[in-house]
Amino acid sequence: MAEQDLKNTVTLIPDGVDVGPYLLRSPLEIGYVLRSLSASNEFVSVYFANGQQFMLTTVLDVDAKQGTFIFDNSAVESTNRALLASDRCVFVAAPDGVKIQFSVRGVRKASYQGLTALESDFPADLIKLQRREYFRLDTPMGKPFKCKIPLAGGKVLELSLHDISLGGLGAWLPVGVDGLDVMDVFPGCKLDLGAFGLLEVKLEVRGKRTITQKNGTVQRLVGFQFIDLPRQYENVLQRFIAQLERERHQLLKK
Repeated sequence: MAEQDLKNTVTLIPDGVDVGPYLLRSPLEIGYVLRSLSASNEFVSVYFANGQQFMLTTVLDVDAKQGTFIFDNSAVESTNRALLASDRCVFVAAPDGVKIQFSVRGVRKASYQGLTALESDFPADLIKLQRREYFRLDTPMGKPFKCKIPLAGGKVLELSLHDISLGGLGAWLPVGVDGLDVMDVFPGCKLDLGAFGLLEVKLEVRGKRTITQKNGTVQRLVGFQFIDLPRQYENVLQRFIAQLERERHQLLKK
């Protein structure tokens, strides 16, 4: 797999989220979810080595009778060795915005259609978390909210927001601006939410993409993930997102 294909990486469900109502424990239900991941060829992020390493994979086959599933191994042998040596591996995916996460106790070598692969037993339980606050909500374009990113040498980059969620935000990258690379971390960013206040947050660059508008204009969008977001800031963001939703619904009614 392409471990460097970071745009497809899905992050773990944050600590403190009450996942009790979203736990699946029936092997039939777990098997169904795993087969869905396999059928859709969905990218799955695997975290291992005490969370210090990860790789991208896909579920290749599911054996509900045996309670096992096979997934693609890494093209990097050292990654495979580290994965096989890990006592606990956490799998996470987000098909259609629905976050799926589960952990297994160890994996083993296997083969699939004559090729080397990896195999594990079904997890004891599986989280299927569909919560509104994990979906990114577009922010107003007419009067965009701003985020200031401190750069080296005392420079500050001001970006206009495109979307936001509890997990992170998307912002427009001005033409000619470089220096924001995937996995770069920027502490001390100032996120201006208008009436909801100014939040100082730590952001990590998770991806960049180019968007062509209907009028032919080409723009670049950069995606950030919040790092170590304080609980009180989560509450502020929840209220902010709820207000954006109310305003959007009011506009749709007009």
